[in-house]
Amino acid sequence: MIGKAQGQIAGLLATYDFKPFKTIAAIGGGRGHLLEAVLSAAPQATGVLFDQPHVVNDPVVKASARMKLQGGDFFKDVLPVCDAYLIMQVIHDWSDDQALEILKAIRRSAPPHARLLLIEAIVPDNAHPSWIKMLDIGMLTILNGKERTRPEFEKLLAASGFKLERVMDVGLGTSILEASCT
Repeated sequence: MIGKAQGQIAGLLATYDFKPFKTIAAIGGGRGHLLEAVLSAAPQATGVLFDQPHVVNDPVVKASARMKLQGGDFFKDVLPVCDAYLIMQVIHDWSDDQALEILKAIRRSAPPHARLLLIEAIVPDNAHPSWIKMLDIGMLTILNGKERTRPEFEKLLAASGFKLERVMDVGLGTSILEASCT
């Protein structure tokens, strides 16, 4: 996953300007490779890496003056209060009900001006072959998760208190779905 994400991160940084944010959280952010890259692109910002305690306590994961570590469960624990929330390829691991719980948890912590940057693949709305459609089959059978169409993401976001503002293709079958708080 880290190797695949490195190519996606380059596209994210080339597509999105993170400089307006003062605090950025990576929810389910793993070992912090995405957040570290974003903080390098936004030198005025600080970040919070939120993931399960055993993940953020791994010796490979290092806190710094600009990146705090917060262990927890996004189904149970309070998430950090930040200007921006990154959640990369996490929502597709979960059913609609569980995805909605995760997004609602973010919304409860997000101040009114915050942005949610949902980084996922979007299932094309046509009949053509697509590797994302094949990935969807895998997600359904292995994890009980799913890849989603733009309207499905929009519905989840609206139900959790967010409004989809725009979708940006960053390459490698990945998009940023930027949402504001409603």
